[in-house]
Amino acid sequence: DVETVKQHSICKERFPKSYRHPSLDKHITKSRLKAEAKCLARCRRNGVPCPSVLSIDLEKSCLFLEYLNGCTVREFFLLKTIDENSAEITHAEDDASKNNASPQQKRPRISSSSNGQEVSLTILTRTDSVAMQVAYGMGVLVAKMHNANVIHGDLTTSNIILQNPPLANNSSEEWLPKLYLIDFGLAGTAGSKGVSHEEKAVDLYVLERAFVSTHPGSDDLVLEFHRAYKKECTRSDAVLQRLSAVRLRGRKRECFG
Repeated sequence: DVETVKQHSICKERFPKSYRHPSLDKHITKSRLKAEAKCLARCRRNGVPCPSVLSIDLEKSCLFLEYLNGCTVREFFLLKTIDENSAEITHAEDDASKNNASPQQKRPRISSSSNGQEVSLTILTRTDSVAMQVAYGMGVLVAKMHNANVIHGDLTTSNIILQNPPLANNSSEEWLPKLYLIDFGLAGTAGSKGVSHEEKAVDLYVLERAFVSTHPGSDDLVLEFHRAYKKECTRSDAVLQRLSAVRLRGRKRECFG
């Protein structure tokens, strides 16, 4: 009923862009709203876990989606931070998952504390067996989306929801991650421009860069992701071959601008 929909849904609203001509802005906004809804529906039809579309209001530029509980994979991988005195500052997810974590460190950064003093913080990335399961599940999830010929356009660990973070008494053998893709605002259909493998490779490259910038020491997680993707994606060989070329272009851009 209506009350149930209100309690278990979210409204994603696209706001006007003042730098665009009003008529052009309205056309682009409506087009992207339709594309997002179509990509979500296509994913759902092909068994890709993602929010279901409950309603769409083109006039108000609103998309009503199923609400998903859980935490982002980004939050789950960022296990904790430690100050210069080794006093732990734990995330909410840390209380729910302490299965022999072997965190990787990121260089210290300076942050202001509540009393106005600067403290040195070190960001950690968990790479234990549970984290590896999540990384593998991410590979399966993205492979399913690409098998449905959908390109996400903004693949990051912030756009994947882990609905069932493991409890402290869960062992990795009996726990399986429930992952959902969200935020299809830049999504589209692969091959619409005749470059299906290229678009999928760019999707993977964007995710790789997200790991590098957000999750220090996550090389093993990326390898596990690729292992699952290679196994589950029907055209993985062609996509991963194209990914090598995309990486090369990315490195050239970083070197020469």
